[in-house]
Amino acid sequence: MLQAWRKYEHSAVTLLLLLPAFASFFALFAYPILVTLIQSFRPEGQTDGFTFANYINFLSDPHGRDVIILTFVLAIGTTFFSLLFSVPLALILREKVRGDRFFRLLVLIPMMVPGLIGALGLLLFFGSRGWFNLAAQALPFVQEPLTINYTIQGLILFYVWLYFPYTALTTLSALEGLDRAVEEAGAVAGANPRQILRFLIIPQIIPGILAGSVLTFMTAFGAFSIPLITGGNYRPLSVQIYKEISAFIPAHWSAASAMAIVMGILQVTALSLYMRLLRQRQVR
Repeated sequence: MLQAWRKYEHSAVTLLLLLPAFASFFALFAYPILVTLIQSFRPEGQTDGFTFANYINFLSDPHGRDVIILTFVLAIGTTFFSLLFSVPLALILREKVRGDRFFRLLVLIPMMVPGLIGALGLLLFFGSRGWFNLAAQALPFVQEPLTINYTIQGLILFYVWLYFPYTALTTLSALEGLDRAVEEAGAVAGANPRQILRFLIIPQIIPGILAGSVLTFMTAFGAFSIPLITGGNYRPLSVQIYKEISAFIPAHWSAASAMAIVMGILQVTALSLYMRLLRQRQVR
């Protein structure tokens, strides 16, 4: 009887400790999602009724499909280039090169700068009369200013600057956690530096790389500040949703809610497929 009471008391204490977390989850996540889901099925401009028209109109519109494709292109491109730059940079910083602290601080700067300020700074820096173009035009083979702002390539460049630290930091953390004795053993066994990197280092840091790539993809998929300021006519889902509730009078709340639900489903689906592929790779 005493053991049963202690078990019940332990469960009650655990539940009480979890109540603030449950309340926060419901208030900050579950309730807004539920309201958005209900609103997405409301006829536009009405407070009651039920319709699939908001989803049909968005998904059947060629412009809506283009917005979805653009969002994926930006997120995948950002993730790819972040991975491409992260591993070499992490390998360099791991060796504690001269100015190591300064370079680590440079990696962290995008995470410390507010998104809107960073977007404005990038817009000015890469503008036709910005520092980047002024320096480029000093080269003999560059005659005209490079067009970077308001292009897909420019958006990917800006995304990489803003979200690159997620991949870089997790990759560097995984690298610094490795035991160098394994690499020394590989060198003693006759492996050259390239073989050590390919067969000993990379396989061990893949979990860190993949964790960073997931964070980069998810944040890039839902990016708002950068494309709002620097996207021009290229509007991913987040900006298109904002447009629906800010550019029209009255605001298209039902259409925007449907877009938001589609965006959430696409994010969860992409993440699920990605994690499934990772599990299959680990099994092999």
